[in-house]
Amino acid sequence: MVSRRKLFREVFLTLYLLFFIHCLLGFSSSKFKKQSKHVFCIGNQVVVTSPAAYGRLMMPNILPTKWEAYDWKTQGERNLRIFFHETSGKNKLSLIQCCAVESAAKHNPNRLVQLFLRPLENCSGSFKMPLKSASFYNPAWLEVISEYPNVSPILINEENYFSETPLEEWYRKKEWKNSPYMTEHYSDYIRVLSLYKEGGLYLDIDILTLRPYHGDMFRNFLVYGSSRMDHISNGAMQLEPGHWLSKEILHLLAKEYDPNSYIYHGPDVVGEVMKRVCGVAAGSPESNQCSDVQILPDKLFYPIPSITSNLLFEDKISETNMETLAKINGSFGLHLWNSLSKLQNPLNIHSNQVIAILARKNCPLTISRATDFESL
Repeated sequence: MVSRRKLFREVFLTLYLLFFIHCLLGFSSSKFKKQSKHVFCIGNQVVVTSPAAYGRLMMPNILPTKWEAYDWKTQGERNLRIFFHETSGKNKLSLIQCCAVESAAKHNPNRLVQLFLRPLENCSGSFKMPLKSASFYNPAWLEVISEYPNVSPILINEENYFSETPLEEWYRKKEWKNSPYMTEHYSDYIRVLSLYKEGGLYLDIDILTLRPYHGDMFRNFLVYGSSRMDHISNGAMQLEPGHWLSKEILHLLAKEYDPNSYIYHGPDVVGEVMKRVCGVAAGSPESNQCSDVQILPDKLFYPIPSITSNLLFEDKISETNMETLAKINGSFGLHLWNSLSKLQNPLNIHSNQVIAILARKNCPLTISRATDFESL
């Protein structure tokens, strides 16, 4: 009787162990298949991404299927990097955007400059699409920024990038994709996520860099969005990896999402956290009680307010132009207010426009290839 019970127990344990192993292998296999069938589209190209990668390093004159996987742990010092996010899903740059990236790389040759681009909409994850890898992907913008050895353009793997972060559920629910401000909200969220994950200096992709970002003032900082100091911008921010401020903002973003609010998830949420935690009051820079977060004056990045951004596009030699250049003198970056520039005169690279004068000086390679860009 004892031997039969023992035999039954051994058979039961064996079957249970086999069942457990089968389930484990099945789960691992299905998870791997889901990840390994992930693809990226770039125009008529498709890049298959590796399961664990955050994306692919885009390189001209190399077949897209041969682009290296991007792993931030191998990309150097986080605090010293400068990074941009192009969030439209077009995975290409306009002339002004390329100028912004080039100017950052040109003035900061000892700092890594990263450009993150989204895959084309409705492509990522569509593994039924046939691979096309017979041609190179050499748009003008990629060739220009690749001339700078400190620049890394990255086609981002969104699912992996948001996975296991406070914003994973927000991303997977896809409520933001039905918002009239989808691109803006995605941009507001991913820039803070990047600051939290890897640290560094985030810049809007329409900020033209005019001088190197050297000095202690460019460590753990925010910037006032106007001379009135009534709000804090989220267009230029630097924080160390895992900084409490980026963590606080992330958790608030994850908790409070309103698809119909245009600016709450950007400047407003930054200001809300700084007011609650640091006691920051509008118009009172001395009210900041957080010694590990600086709030820099607007002149450093926003010397020309959006309401008078038309001055950047006036094509004439005048006292007004000289006054505009004088206001910009001493600034480190110039926000070009890209969303508003479409309402102004278009950029003429050979003109006396303030923006043209500055572009010729700060992004010469982009300007030399101006005719090769599809859009300004």
